Amino acid sequence: MKNIYFGLDFGHYEIKLSVLEEDPLGKLISYNHSIRNENLREGEILDQDALFHSLENLFSNILNSFNIAKIDNLIISFNFPHFQNYFQKGHSIFEGNVQEEDLERAIKTARTSLLINNQEILVEEPIKFILDGNQEIRDPLGFTGRRLDVEVFFITCHKSILDKFRNVFKRLEINKINFIPSFYAASKVCLSKKDKEIGVGLIDFGSENTTISFFQYGKLINYKSYKFGGEKLTEDLAINLKIDIEEAEKLKIAFFNNQLAKEGKKKLKIKKFIEKKIKEYFEKNNLRSYLKEIKNNYRLPAGIIVIGSFAKIIHLDNLIKNFFDFQLKLSKDDLGLFEKQDDLLKYSASVGCALIAKELDYKNENWLQKIKNFFRFSN
Repeated sequence: MKNIYFGLDFGHYEIKLSVLEEDPLGKLISYNHSIRNENLREGEILDQDALFHSLENLFSNILNSFNIAKIDNLIISFNFPHFQNYFQKGHSIFEGNVQEEDLERAIKTARTSLLINNQEILVEEPIKFILDGNQEIRDPLGFTGRRLDVEVFFITCHKSILDKFRNVFKRLEINKINFIPSFYAASKVCLSKKDKEIGVGLIDFGSENTTISFFQYGKLINYKSYKFGGEKLTEDLAINLKIDIEEAEKLKIAFFNNQLAKEGKKKLKIKKFIEKKIKEYFEKNNLRSYLKEIKNNYRLPAGIIVIGSFAKIIHLDNLIKNFFDFQLKLSKDDLGLFEKQDDLLKYSASVGCALIAKELDYKNENWLQKIKNFFRFSN
């Protein structure tokens, strides 16, 4: 019997749905579909009815194709500007060996110290455990001591935003849903376990936002989001060349795909302008300072993986080499789930959601507890 898992990613221009099929031998095949996203802007739903109907048609077609009655559980990712992130410390006092409840109590004290109003936790990832004030341990279960300290990395989103999405999915009769940031979902596809263990970065150059995250020892250890992306670059290009948005978008795509004439003033002018604007975005958002801070605190021998709608910025060699003091490279399809590199860049988050659904394996364990355990011990 084949197992089927679903993942949905809300992008700026498109909504992507991935279906992950696992055969009895464990081989995975992904089926990916997308529709235009005309009902979301900066994380806000513009028209709930229109969004409902577009998703209803998308799911109906998929369910018919796979002869499935309904979707019971769904992992959903997005990259909205409303995320907040926090590092918080917690602790627990115990006697004897560290038990599961001691871990949970330490994490709970970190959670309660957030003091956030109307925020919902999307990621709760313990990144450091310290036993009796001096011994750092990755997994302290079973160790003997008296005090367990923990540092937890949280990512949150405003609850009212998520509730609007829940209302849409309730109308679709999908009640068990979980939200995660797109970059976290994409990391399940674009980063190998080895890279996440030794230290690696992930930059997602999206349409509205650019996110940069770092992983080490199998954990998410740092993350920031910046409000610039491919759409802003298109707008600035249109203004500079005095052309409409559609033409500017075509020129930008042609440039990144190396489809403009190899010689000529127009190509050179576009190249210089794009390099100038991207450098400006980086500097205005103080990205260099953040990268310096990361380099001072973490080792990243695996470099930085680049994904997203204008990931081919990586080919602007002079700009990249002068600005980033890390090795940058495009993601590889180590799982063999995509036919083309462009599909990997496009569907990494939605397929990542489906992979998380597979790892959680909702059918056999409590759903909420699975979510907690996933962030606590996954790598």
